[in-house]
Amino acid sequence: MISTLNHELLNSLDLKVLAVQRTEAGRWWNFKNVISPFSRLWLILDGRAVVRHHGRSFALRPGQWHLVPAFAVHDCACASRFNHYHLHFAARLPTGIDLFSLLDCEYQLPAPAAALTMFKRLEAIYPDRKLPCFDPRREEYKRFPVLTEPSESLAGAVDGFEARGVLTLLVSQFLKSARSHEGVHARVTRQFLAVQEFIHAHMRQKIALADLAKVVELNPTYFSDQFKRVVGVRPLDYLMRRRIERAQYLLLTSQASVKSIADAVGILDPAYFSRVFTRLSKTSPSEYRSAHSV
Repeated sequence: MISTLNHELLNSLDLKVLAVQRTEAGRWWNFKNVISPFSRLWLILDGRAVVRHHGRSFALRPGQWHLVPAFAVHDCACASRFNHYHLHFAARLPTGIDLFSLLDCEYQLPAPAAALTMFKRLEAIYPDRKLPCFDPRREEYKRFPVLTEPSESLAGAVDGFEARGVLTLLVSQFLKSARSHEGVHARVTRQFLAVQEFIHAHMRQKIALADLAKVVELNPTYFSDQFKRVVGVRPLDYLMRRRIERAQYLLLTSQASVKSIADAVGILDPAYFSRVFTRLSKTSPSEYRSAHSV
């Protein structure tokens, strides 16, 4: 069970359906080094495929469902045919961190009897949230659609409420086996949650070491040393990583310009933003947007 998250944090999750549809894949379903700031959930209906991530290889078979967490680098391949529902979703905490980047869990489980019904219901609520194609070389594949919630009518509000409930039920099946992931975000959340929340709320602004230290009422030098000891990186290095992670999210979920995204994450010099992004992501912002997709 989860030891680092409490009921308040789980109840504050921002759950969002990004894409949901049924797909009959073939040998073209063969992708390498895929990474996304969202999670993917596949419900296998028929056929066979293979996915590799977290140092493991998983055989995707009918009657199972499989979770690929946010930011998990993965390969996937199909030798013949692979009939499945796929759901791309975000499960973000108030701090802006995706829930599954904090956790390890059983990534493949027997699908419950109600799973197909739940996927179909999400598809009915969001009939337009589908990938335009599967070829990453095509322009329409590179552009992620601007998401809108159901209409503001009472019926639309009820549909949105139901969709969040259905997604909660799906996600909860994997949370039952969840355990803390010993990554940077997990250590920050456990020891410096207030700092994480401050970064999320003030990311567009200039943030100095003294600002972060003030949040936890510590001397800046002592705070920096303690942060480094617990997390493994200095506070300002962690802040920059969070800015770039947020930029990755915006690059794939909006059509905003690189300059606008740089401003949104608090880096006002576009050239400097591109240099830092390239250093941390091993690719330029425009190349990242072109190469990766939900």
